[in-house]
Amino acid sequence: MLFYTEYNGHCVDIVGDRKKIDNTIYSFDIETTSYLILDGKQVAGIDYQKLTKEEQERAEFRCCMYIWMFSINDVVYYGRTWEEFKKFLDRLELYDREKKIVFIHNLSFEFQFLKGVFNFTDVLARKSHKVMRCFFEDYNIELRCTYMMSNCALKYLPKLFNLPVEKQVGDLDYSLLRTSITKLSSQELKYCENDCLVIYYYIQRELETYERVDKIPLTSTGHVRRELKNKVLNDWNYKNKVKKAINTDPHIYNLLQDAFAGGYTHANWLYTDEILENIDSWDFTSSYPYILVTHQFPSTEFKKCNIKEVEKMSKRFAYLLKVKFTNVKCKYYNNFISQSKCKNIVGGRYDNGRIIQAESFEMVLTDVDFYFILQTYDCQYEILENYYSKYNYLPKQFIEFVLEKYVNKTQFKNVEGKEVEYAKEKNKFNALYGMSVTNMIRDEVIYDNKEGWSERPLTNEEIIESLQNEKKKSFLSFAYGVWVTAFARSNLLKNVIKLDEYVVYCDTDSMKLKQGYDKKVIEDYNKFVNEKIKHVSEKLEIPIEKFAPADVFGKTHILGVFDTDGKYDKFITQGAKKYAVEVNGNIEITVAGVPKQGAKALKSLDDFRDDFVFEFKDTNKNLIIYCENQLEFNLKDYQGNYYIVKDVCGCCIVPTTYVLGKALEYSNLISDNSSKRARFKE
Repeated sequence: MLFYTEYNGHCVDIVGDRKKIDNTIYSFDIETTSYLILDGKQVAGIDYQKLTKEEQERAEFRCCMYIWMFSINDVVYYGRTWEEFKKFLDRLELYDREKKIVFIHNLSFEFQFLKGVFNFTDVLARKSHKVMRCFFEDYNIELRCTYMMSNCALKYLPKLFNLPVEKQVGDLDYSLLRTSITKLSSQELKYCENDCLVIYYYIQRELETYERVDKIPLTSTGHVRRELKNKVLNDWNYKNKVKKAINTDPHIYNLLQDAFAGGYTHANWLYTDEILENIDSWDFTSSYPYILVTHQFPSTEFKKCNIKEVEKMSKRFAYLLKVKFTNVKCKYYNNFISQSKCKNIVGGRYDNGRIIQAESFEMVLTDVDFYFILQTYDCQYEILENYYSKYNYLPKQFIEFVLEKYVNKTQFKNVEGKEVEYAKEKNKFNALYGMSVTNMIRDEVIYDNKEGWSERPLTNEEIIESLQNEKKKSFLSFAYGVWVTAFARSNLLKNVIKLDEYVVYCDTDSMKLKQGYDKKVIEDYNKFVNEKIKHVSEKLEIPIEKFAPADVFGKTHILGVFDTDGKYDKFITQGAKKYAVEVNGNIEITVAGVPKQGAKALKSLDDFRDDFVFEFKDTNKNLIIYCENQLEFNLKDYQGNYYIVKDVCGCCIVPTTYVLGKALEYSNLISDNSSKRARFKE
């Protein structure tokens, strides 16, 4: 790694005719220190948990950058201050005035520091602070986030993409306070250099496909979206079919949003807090892709109809309904209606966010969900609004595209020399569902250099215009995504109710079952899947081998069937996204908000109870606090040097704990604000 003053130009790689761009691979990274100020004295960020609650509330969160790294291809330069970074960028612009793209892994973190030093334009963000792309105001430089591009932590990129470099682990002690004058060892400098090199080699991999740095998609779903777009660019048969399924009525658009729900994740209250033995785990093989290629979806715009009784609804049509339910009571031990999807609930009783019984409530739902509720709950209903669309298979071109990804992923798996191809195809295959529910109509996230972050709701006129533009593009219909998750829940829950008292836990596409359950239920479902695939294969004239490709060992992998996902010697759950298992003496956990490594905190499954604390020493889980308007502070580093820190803003990282408890009621899993679609004001 070279000090920034050693940079004296480089061989640029200019591509493009009308819009020129430098195709050189640039990357950027920083290392930072986090500390607290309590009663005028400094406290190391790592000691945050040692403070009392009262002291934690009084402490000021602070941070600073102490080294930056900037790579030009595989040559990494560094400096210690923001002033030095400005000088470096001035030098870079002197030698290369064309547009440059600089890649940063987790740009949101670096941006929080950079915005205190530089002004930015055209900041593209999913929500406040979540930056995907931005441009320096004073330099011909664009910054892009490789984390959003890959959806993969930096330490996993080398293995996933078979890179000739690995992220160094354990060489940089983050508990030590450092500043821009702290002396760094050669080992520490190598650690800093390595992070830029990982990004460089990752972008090299992407250029094998996209050739130009500006052509690499901004998001992980963008890769598969781009590939499909290119396939159907001039396919008017495909476009016409999709066009018919896209709804431009803003009221229907709002109802579709209300009907959209995530996967079913729930623990059976019968067994919560109980250690169970010999639990079998079953999961669907690629549940969402199976649905995309075998099920029928709304294929026309939704039109109003006056049907008020379920008996008059036809299986040939998809229905979008607004229903008032009264005198509701679940027939099963497991409960299914998500409290968060209901409005005007009266007299509700809940099981970890699911309705057990209620006097009344209203909800918007698909026909798939409506049929299931009537099957599993005693209730009366009144259909307040009803809209219908004709059921049909998705365009054959799309189905073949999904199957192509599945075949590729299966055939590349465990094949020596095809690790990169497997990683790319697996990522694309896993992104197919995300692509089908991608939110293209979002409220505008705005960043202003003076005012900071804000969000502007789209006007009704803008929403209507966006809906009409989606119809013109005719790429995918949002209704597809709504019905994908509805079918996935239905496929899982139809089996859950047959095995009710034996179902210990469910998560989207899997079931954990206690012994004594009827295995014929699973066998019968798998036979049904095989018959369905055979029917679709014949009807759409697609070779059945594409639904069940063979791997390198000759074993076939059928889409959509239940497959064994292991056996647990012991199992305990405290609710949705909170369970621990023991296999051959080893304990593993799945707890939302706690890394897997936190399992080492448990001496036995008996510890997995309310109020158990997962400590930082076991999880290495941090809390990130955005710091703004920091005042200058004379910080003493771990070597005894004092340095006046002038960073205006940044991210303070402090250790955090997680307290296990059943108090949290889980709403639908798709609750991230980044998934919020703009709403039409009615």
